[in-house]
Amino acid sequence: MYNFPMSIYLISRLVFLCFLLTGCSYEVLHYSAKSDRTYASNNASVSSIPSSGIHRVSRGETLFSIAFRYGLDYRELAKLNHIDAPYIIYPKQKIRLDGAGKATSNVASRSKKTVSSAPQKTTKSSRKSSPVVSVESPNNSSKVDVKNDKITSGWSWPIDGRVIRGFSNAGVSSKGIDIKAKQGALVKAAADGTVVYAGSGLIGYGNLVIVKHNDVYLSAYAYNERILVKEKQNVRAGDSLAVVGGKGDDRPLLHFEVRRDGQPIDPLDVLPKIN
Repeated sequence: MYNFPMSIYLISRLVFLCFLLTGCSYEVLHYSAKSDRTYASNNASVSSIPSSGIHRVSRGETLFSIAFRYGLDYRELAKLNHIDAPYIIYPKQKIRLDGAGKATSNVASRSKKTVSSAPQKTTKSSRKSSPVVSVESPNNSSKVDVKNDKITSGWSWPIDGRVIRGFSNAGVSSKGIDIKAKQGALVKAAADGTVVYAGSGLIGYGNLVIVKHNDVYLSAYAYNERILVKEKQNVRAGDSLAVVGGKGDDRPLLHFEVRRDGQPIDPLDVLPKIN
């Protein structure tokens, strides 16, 4: 014969224990819905040189992308590390950074060149993934890779849109401009040149394309949804480089930078004026 009072007591204790365990489980498994991610556009900035003065090459990096990361002139970086053209580097190679900026500290003056902003014909090219970490100057690029401080065919806007964030050279503020565009718009080369980096290895830039226009000027196109070109590819002003993307809620948007002798300059100083 069952002892009903005792059974009821045991059942109540079991029910209480279940509620207790359920409450504990809830506390353990409960996570805040708040996102810790930040999407500030000024994440795209020049990195500080590490205290060691050394950068160790990661797979996919080029000498140009490393110089771009630290705001250095790729020519000075190559000279400092005794790297001759075509600037071949290897994963895990140590690149010395200290001293690479001494010869270019006074050459970041703004360019005053302006040209017509007539639209150029665009062409698409498929992108192939490549483990190559070197960039060569193609034999047929003599009209592009010239040893002077001028762009041979002038500048054009990389995308149609409205500038929503301007250039600042103070602290870690934006080293370029942010251009609000239309969804699916094509990002275009701002001038003739050679693609010297196409990838996502630079923190804060997302899918990034860097174009070398000559020995002095580089341009960079960040936050792309999809890259359409590959490294070593020659492009003309107006050729399609990527599909516009963005970062976080800033979509669709292009972050555009211009470097002169490795130093960031205001892109509005070289782009055609808008009436």
